[in-house]
Amino acid sequence: MKRVLFSMLGLVLVASSLMLTTTSCEKEAGPIPNAIEKECRAGDRPTITFTTGGDWQLSSDALWCKFITSAGELQNMSGPAGTHTVTLKITDEDNGNSWSKANITMKMGGQSGIIAVIKRHPSVLYMKLYDITDTPAKSIKLGYVDWIPFRIEANFRFSAIDFPEWMDIGLSPDQSYSNIESVDYLTGVPGEQTEAYARIKPDGERESKKITEEDGYKIIFSDESGEHTFEFPITYDGMGTDNLTFVGPTESYYGWEVSLDGKTLRYTDTTNGTVTTFNDELEYSITAQDNDYQILYFEKRIERGIPTYEYFDETSSNTWMHFNKESMTLTIDEHSGTPRHGMVMALPRKTFNTIRTSIIESIFESDASSGIALPVVKNEYAKYILIEFTQCDLSEQGKYDGMYIYHSLTTLEISAVKIEDNSLAEKYGTEEIYSCDFVNPVPDKRPGIIIDPRIEHWTTENYEGGNATAEVWYNDEKLKISEDEYYIGENNDEVLAVHLWGPKEEFIDNVYVVFKYGSEAKKLLVVTPPTK
Repeated sequence: MKRVLFSMLGLVLVASSLMLTTTSCEKEAGPIPNAIEKECRAGDRPTITFTTGGDWQLSSDALWCKFITSAGELQNMSGPAGTHTVTLKITDEDNGNSWSKANITMKMGGQSGIIAVIKRHPSVLYMKLYDITDTPAKSIKLGYVDWIPFRIEANFRFSAIDFPEWMDIGLSPDQSYSNIESVDYLTGVPGEQTEAYARIKPDGERESKKITEEDGYKIIFSDESGEHTFEFPITYDGMGTDNLTFVGPTESYYGWEVSLDGKTLRYTDTTNGTVTTFNDELEYSITAQDNDYQILYFEKRIERGIPTYEYFDETSSNTWMHFNKESMTLTIDEHSGTPRHGMVMALPRKTFNTIRTSIIESIFESDASSGIALPVVKNEYAKYILIEFTQCDLSEQGKYDGMYIYHSLTTLEISAVKIEDNSLAEKYGTEEIYSCDFVNPVPDKRPGIIIDPRIEHWTTENYEGGNATAEVWYNDEKLKISEDEYYIGENNDEVLAVHLWGPKEEFIDNVYVVFKYGSEAKKLLVVTPPTK
């Protein structure tokens, strides 16, 4: 009886020992290795390296992915604990135009898991190009300023490895056409369309010419191995005959003066007062489709403070402004007499052809903000102005030389011409005599002229002290200061000036304004009556 009990106890101890041993082995086997991914092609021999703490078994779920062993090519294999490198054989069995996938599964110590995913390239790689409507395309078109979208689809992972440096590639992170960022790369994954955008990088020249497939420019894509490449031609329709850009000698087209002999062209920066001088000509760089554009010349004529424009084309015999398209230089003819005003524009060919029969009406519009309808360049044409300038005497003028006169509403200058008249000199007591035109009447307005006589000591302080004065004579009658006729005060520049208004009844004879300091007549201005 005791002997039986001992035997039973022995069996229990043996069983317990076996259980402990088994449990200890399972713990030593450790976890299944983490899964990895490999891409390969038919004929490749990829390897997998792993470390285990126990015996293991591997299996492949694809017939085209086998283990190379000492016993031959197998779908399953096994081995002991330790570090191992297993070699796979990738065949072309059932290899089509899409990717294939094989899972390598490990069983170990009661556990099971995938330790490798093998992705086999398609037997035939393809890459397709589409436009934004998913219509197959033969080339990637570049836009000028706007982006042109395109789509790339392939059955392999790809990257653009070569394209011209003047090709600008764009991507939209939020897939919004309005939010495109320039990038220096383009990649894609199998089975998905990659949408991108393209345009040319302008340099002032290349954008003016078309690019066709015959020019041989391409974008080249490659797979990850670099063994397979795909090419697509790059084309560009040009900037279009309705586009034009230019670079001038300065950033601004206004602030220019030209000497009477046309040899000195002077620019004054209104922001800081700096003056830049050019000799003989101004040079421009104009970019237009096939270098085809139209130069337009306008003379701005100011009569009695009101401007009008006259248009000259490149063939007009009376054009006194000249633009040489070959050298892209502007020259101005010699001039004598009162100042004249010019404006030069360069229009794209298509734009010019659209308005060629109505130049003035198309380019200018009326601006009545001053109280008088004045012609001004429309906003859409202002970008084509090369220069606005005044041709005048650029010789240094003394602070108290001449007179400055302008229209009270338009603020445009009215020329004061120096004249000689002995009878007037004797009558009014001064030989410094000038003449100017009075402004014409305006319905519901009473425009006048504002005169700065440029006389030393003729200041507000001396006027208030009774030393700086002016007399206004009409038909030998001395007018009185009143709101209806004239007054003396400061102008917009805080300079003492005479404000001469039109009387209730229009002038029909000259008005004479005598400027005095103390009892001495310094200057005389003869104001001619308005035109009928």
